[in-house]
Amino acid sequence: MAHRRRAASRWGGHRDRAWPATPPRRAAGHRPARCCRRPRRSDGRRRPRAARAASAGTARSPTRHRTRPGDPAGIPTTRRHRRRRGSPRSRRPGAHRCRGRPRRGSRRDRRGPGARTRAHGSAPGGRAHRPSGCASPRAWTSRRPSRGGRRRRAASGAGTASRRVWYNSRVKWPAVRVLDRYLITELLSPFGFGLALFTFFLIIDRIYHLTELVVTKGVPFHLVLQLLVFMMPSFLAHTLPMALLVAVLLAGGRLAGDLEIIAFKAAGVSVLRLFRPIVLAALVVTAATAMLTLVLNPIANEEFQRQLFRILQTRAVSGIQERVFNATFGDVIIYVEDVSASQVALRGLLVSDERDPKISRIITAREGRLLTDEPNRRITLRLINGAVNEADILPAAPPRLPGVDQNPTGGAAASSRYRYTNFAIYDMSLSFATPLRSARADKPEKDLRLGALLTRIKELAPDRYGRVPYEVELHKRFAFPVAALVFALVAFPLAVRSHRGGRSIAMAGSLVILVSYYMVMTSLEGFALRQRVPPWVAIWAPNIVFAVIGATLLVVTAREWRPRVTFAWRTLEWLRGRLPRGAADSPARIGRGPTNSTHILDRYLIREFLTFAGIGLAVAAALYVIVDLGDTLNRFLRIKPPLTYILEHFLYRLPAALHQGLPVIMLVATIFLFLSLSRFHELTAMKAAGISLYRVSAPVLLMGLSVAVSAMLFQELFLPRLKELGEEVDRVKIRGQLPRHLQSRQRLWVRSADSRFYRVELLSPQTNDLYGVTILEVDRQFRLLNRLDARQAHWTDSGWELRDGAFREIEPAGTVQTVPFTFTALELSEDIEEFTRIHKDFESMSYWELREYVARLEAAGFQAKKYLVALYSKLSFPLVNLVMVLVAIPFALQSPRGGRLFGVGLAIAIMAGYLVVHYVALAFARADLLPPFVAAWTANVIFFGIGTSLFLRART
Repeated sequence: MAHRRRAASRWGGHRDRAWPATPPRRAAGHRPARCCRRPRRSDGRRRPRAARAASAGTARSPTRHRTRPGDPAGIPTTRRHRRRRGSPRSRRPGAHRCRGRPRRGSRRDRRGPGARTRAHGSAPGGRAHRPSGCASPRAWTSRRPSRGGRRRRAASGAGTASRRVWYNSRVKWPAVRVLDRYLITELLSPFGFGLALFTFFLIIDRIYHLTELVVTKGVPFHLVLQLLVFMMPSFLAHTLPMALLVAVLLAGGRLAGDLEIIAFKAAGVSVLRLFRPIVLAALVVTAATAMLTLVLNPIANEEFQRQLFRILQTRAVSGIQERVFNATFGDVIIYVEDVSASQVALRGLLVSDERDPKISRIITAREGRLLTDEPNRRITLRLINGAVNEADILPAAPPRLPGVDQNPTGGAAASSRYRYTNFAIYDMSLSFATPLRSARADKPEKDLRLGALLTRIKELAPDRYGRVPYEVELHKRFAFPVAALVFALVAFPLAVRSHRGGRSIAMAGSLVILVSYYMVMTSLEGFALRQRVPPWVAIWAPNIVFAVIGATLLVVTAREWRPRVTFAWRTLEWLRGRLPRGAADSPARIGRGPTNSTHILDRYLIREFLTFAGIGLAVAAALYVIVDLGDTLNRFLRIKPPLTYILEHFLYRLPAALHQGLPVIMLVATIFLFLSLSRFHELTAMKAAGISLYRVSAPVLLMGLSVAVSAMLFQELFLPRLKELGEEVDRVKIRGQLPRHLQSRQRLWVRSADSRFYRVELLSPQTNDLYGVTILEVDRQFRLLNRLDARQAHWTDSGWELRDGAFREIEPAGTVQTVPFTFTALELSEDIEEFTRIHKDFESMSYWELREYVARLEAAGFQAKKYLVALYSKLSFPLVNLVMVLVAIPFALQSPRGGRLFGVGLAIAIMAGYLVVHYVALAFARADLLPPFVAAWTANVIFFGIGTSLFLRART
């Protein structure tokens, strides 16, 4: 079938010339045109006909012509005289010009060197194609001879200019086919999205502590960075299979949603053939995860422990908190009134050395230092200008009390013997092995390498109960890498079957698979530790079950089997007919006039924004459940609580976690919304309709403001109560303990507002009794003024009743006056509620509770700068949601074709930058370098200014 082409068309014909759709074949015995067979001169022009004939040594036959009336004498009128030389209609064979070759002296011939090569490319549809009998333009630009000719030219050194150079040669991938490359490329973007998102959510809570180590504690940045590097292998071992699952679901959902799966099937490509590159990618992820679990994780854990000691060597004071009874060093309780800005000097120290249960040793000092001893891995606490108070222990001997594992070993000081010793310098040796050992004492098998783990299993062969945790750890190191293959096997058939709503179905499917997989593994691991099932069965059962499900789904998808659900559809139709008709079908709805269409765009944008935000909330919730379940697994396995208590635990804990991660969700939702609008040219259509970027952004900014206000109300009205309920579920229902206000406690230290310290060996809230009571009163220089010890103190409505004790008064010269007693009544400003009251963490307080607490501290003369920063942060934190929306809009418009990977990378970069600025400002405030109010609002002001500037500069 013929069709018309223009002059520069595929066949190179004239504008009004009709050429065949397929190139004509060369006739048998036909010789190419003379212009294409004969070489040209060095200047590119054709040689004269006579010269060519003379050089060929042959005579040319006369040209056929016919004479017409009016022709000049002796000049025949031939066709070539009447038509332009070189015309395609010329009958002279030698006059047939190559379609792609320019005429002599034409404008195209005068474009300079290389113009012919650029104009006559060899791409299909270009001008280099010629009709039958015309040689390729390469014959007169860079003709490529035959193999034998190339060898002769190479031997003679000619033809150097016609060789291909490496940067013009085509790159070939013989091992990977086009289809495989296409599918693997589709996987890369969502895989990077999932890996970055999951890893960022896991390390986000570590950023604050690491930043505080650098700024507040003065730890060198490279040491803290190495800590983060040593944490990464354990994170990546979990996030790599998760990222592959999300990648397969998103990529497959995208292909199914765009009907590319149907196109592949129509081209004869089966689902099993499409699954081959997915298996290849899963094998790569499996190998990487196996390298992490088998080799890198144990090494990283060992280096992490060593790095902790190096940090403590650099700044040993980094483990000491101000105005807190620090139990970091085991039985040595250290209270520090103030830490200097240089992180070297400690001021106002009270130390209780309880390593000897028969001696009560309490030391007070005006100043102190922490010195490290690297060869012995010990820390020396050097006290300056203080006193040592020693006395024999008077056993408390309380009755058996519920709600506590009662084993009191200490008590108050006896009245018989007491020693008071002043000193200028006093050194105490603190063992550093205790915090390191306690940090990993619950799971020592995780720090063992593979060889050491196998050796430990052989050593514990007779001990079946002690061998089980090591066997479970061994099987988990091999089962986690295989989970990548299992996830790919389950996710691919689910993805290719979702033709509508691919992204939403993919995200929902990934959440269901992840939660189900880890819940099954957690439950079976508990059965294995309790020796109800073998360890290998418990650990490998989830992989086997999900692999069978995935293989079944893959076979069903490959065979395109559809279950017959006629009866189900008929039942649904019958139920639908029985239901009352909705408001959409009511006469009032039909009779209503046309709706207002000015807010259609707002509703559309809000709906899309809420969709992305809902997906983000679901992902964050699933990730929190998985991480928290991994942290609390040992406790659940040891206590064995009912499933309803575990669900209540997550019900109360999850909202608080989502409230903390809400700014990240708002940021990701905004970026994805505007990337989607740019990708499908919806934003361009809105601008073409006269709708500016400010008008498009208005409903999104309104949503950000609404979320900020809602977050503030939730923080003040619901968050403290949810945290209390979550703690009550953990303590009362799961652990089986009494509520905290009724729970008996041991070795309780309390600091009152008037520089008075209380130490209670055992507290019984049910009977209002204190056992083993010691009351210390110090001055501003932390010199002990007096001391009261009693075996028992009982609270009544009239005051305290003390039994079997002594009152001591220490004079400035160092003499001690002792007054023993058997029973006495004492009036103190503190009642029983002061001891039974549960002191909340300032993060669990509301704004008004924290404000009242700060006011009490300031009235007592204490430094409350740390709490002032937290107080102002409770006002600034909810507004981060609005700031993230404002910053995300202009950044998302910078690269509209970046896709999901660009959006996730941009979100992580923005949020990481915000967190770094915020935590650095808070650390500067704690180091007395910034006012608390300025530190709390620094990050918001900076990023609000950046977002506003970029938003106003964006093309509207």
